[in-house]
Amino acid sequence: MEGPAQADVVSSVLAEIRDTGTTALLVHSDPQALLLQQHLQDAGWRLPDDLSLIAYDDEVAEHGSPPLTALRPPKQHVGRRAVELLRDRLREGTTRPAERVEVAPALHVRASTAPPR
Repeated sequence: MEGPAQADVVSSVLAEIRDTGTTALLVHSDPQALLLQQHLQDAGWRLPDDLSLIAYDDEVAEHGSPPLTALRPPKQHVGRRAVELLRDRLREGTTRPAERVEVAPALHVRASTAPPR
């Protein structure tokens, strides 16, 4: 999405943030968080004074100005577990029960976040 439509969506989101008193956002993924950071700054918002911003992925979040706090999923571990589960399903067939795997991301705190007010 580019141009006027994107600007309208961003303006609407910023208005909703102000109207609801939102103090922090988690944005997936880093490029979208960096884009929102730029829109916030263009609109005169100060991070983290006016809003804390957190990215998800942590591939380029540190390149924001200020650097974005980010959640970093353990991608290699997730990929390895996915292959292991697929391998086991292929070996055991459809009688193998479904599994749910939870893997917590690591939090990398940077200058885009502040304690709750």
